[in-house]
Amino acid sequence: MSSSKSEFHGIVEKGVQKGSAIGYPTINLRVIDINKDIEFGVYVCNVSIEGENYEAVMHYGSKSIGTIDKRKIFCEIHIFKFDKNVYGASTRVKLLKKIRDVRQFRSEKDLIKQIKSDILVAHKYFKNYAQ
Repeated sequence: MSSSKSEFHGIVEKGVQKGSAIGYPTINLRVIDINKDIEFGVYVCNVSIEGENYEAVMHYGSKSIGTIDKRKIFCEIHIFKFDKNVYGASTRVKLLKKIRDVRQFRSEKDLIKQIKSDILVAHKYFKNYAQ
């Protein structure tokens, strides 16, 4: 991915805590400057918050389960080895690899199974292509 087209920033906002409730907490971004060519999907990414860099997996698009308004766009990032309150923080995201397209799930169990798979793909990516 071209670096200028694959980087954007946003502000961390409080979400509905669904990720935390199912064991995969996320930060929710109000995106400021994302390139309009970036497709909805799940991505391996690097995240920079308050001067610290983290490995992560990001969902960008409509919610996969439990939302009425499929037109609303969400940017949710599960950061590995991260447990900080960063509401209001400016955050820079660099997309590294698209894992898959956004899709809907029939159940929370199916969603959790897919999240686990996405995280495994991301960990493998970082192990093989660490910066």
